[in-house]
Amino acid sequence: QPVLRPTPEKAAVQWENWAMGLVNGNGSSRIVRLDIDRLRKQINPIQDTIDGIPAAKLGLGHSAPDNLALRKSIRRPGAPYGGLGVFEPPPAEEPESPSKPVEPARRITAETVRNTKLEEFRRCAEGSPSIYYWALQPIFDTQDVAIGAEILVRARNGSDSAPFEDIKFIMDPEAPDEVRSVYALWKGVEVVTWSLKALQENPVLQNLRFISANIRPLDLHPSSLVFKEVAKRFKALSPEDRELLKSQLCIEVTEDQEHPQDIVQSLQAWKDLGFRCWSYDDTIGDKACDALGMRSENLHTTTSLKDLINEFWLVKVDIEWAGHMIFLCHPSVGSRPALKAEVLEHARTEDLVYVPQGAGLKNTLMKHSEVLVEFASWARQMISKEKHICIELTVRQEDENCAYSLSRLHDLGLDIFGTDRQHFCIQGGLCGPKAFEPQTLAAGAEVEDNCKTQHRSRWCCLCSPPLVRDN
Repeated sequence: QPVLRPTPEKAAVQWENWAMGLVNGNGSSRIVRLDIDRLRKQINPIQDTIDGIPAAKLGLGHSAPDNLALRKSIRRPGAPYGGLGVFEPPPAEEPESPSKPVEPARRITAETVRNTKLEEFRRCAEGSPSIYYWALQPIFDTQDVAIGAEILVRARNGSDSAPFEDIKFIMDPEAPDEVRSVYALWKGVEVVTWSLKALQENPVLQNLRFISANIRPLDLHPSSLVFKEVAKRFKALSPEDRELLKSQLCIEVTEDQEHPQDIVQSLQAWKDLGFRCWSYDDTIGDKACDALGMRSENLHTTTSLKDLINEFWLVKVDIEWAGHMIFLCHPSVGSRPALKAEVLEHARTEDLVYVPQGAGLKNTLMKHSEVLVEFASWARQMISKEKHICIELTVRQEDENCAYSLSRLHDLGLDIFGTDRQHFCIQGGLCGPKAFEPQTLAAGAEVEDNCKTQHRSRWCCLCSPPLVRDN
């Protein structure tokens, strides 16, 4: 069932009270529960060829061993499903003494890879069949109720990983104009057209408190191609469609670029368009960032957030900070139980954080107790400012590593699943890294009325606009 939306006039009047959590949101009487078993069984699509070229030769194959073999052949180590971006493929092997004439194999060059991937991003934006697609990763409160989702990019290779190297290629601010134009079109469609379509065609998703879309800091600027594309598409919507999108969409500012000095003015330009919900992506503690050697990769340290905190209602905890340093259950050790147990043992007996390196572990030289103090202190500051915290990691009380850290955090005055639970949410949760196309997520969602359950969530106060009814 669609939810009732505020009239533009009354929404403007009540917005300030809503943002402060003084009134309930329009979904306050409804909660969304997901059929986890059904969603876990969902198999991501696989596309074997792209315009006649085997997807594996473009770094987008469905076989992890084959993808790693390709990486090895071009000396580009990395994750099997990263996509490889633009690269010069190895020369094709010639068949030995063919018994009959063989048509020469199509020669694939770096230019072929570039043009093919660029065209696939264009097709994705145009709604045509493409190797790339957008999907929604659920976000849960601490009682496993779905409260939101983040728009992520996936490739049709059967994996739950993002083709992040291909995304880096398309969003390079120094790329030629052709690439930058396709990127702006692609982002504009994601933020406005695709998001609105997902909500309209799957009304059950309107009962989530928010859906977030990632925007890089430089793309926030009113002079950027991305802003102009979003503004053009947003202004072309009917008033009803604009109101629906404004009430559901959260703009998530990413961590991979330095904030320009005028970022506050850029944020205001988006607010002037009508976007009202803001999330700060991938926050990491300064000490943890240094221990992990991530200063050049993640620019969203807790220090960098200080001057901007008033602009955001939701702050996200980076998976590296949460997984490696805080809860000791990073996905990189999740499939290696012996290594995961060893990480916990080091923390218990030596008070030191160890992280995976190759087949073994590396000592970060940082005390786990210091990690927890840094996180607990920061989290309490966020709570005191009435912010919400999203942990980008599956944190479960029954997990031994998580339980150890949760207990120690409790001793430090931070009770994530108890007293402070209304301030926390978990991205992925029981669904882990999986992200789903909107119709799949909607098919696995069921709406319940709060009055029929014991669940009461304060998320509705801060993530949905006020329900307005004419008397």
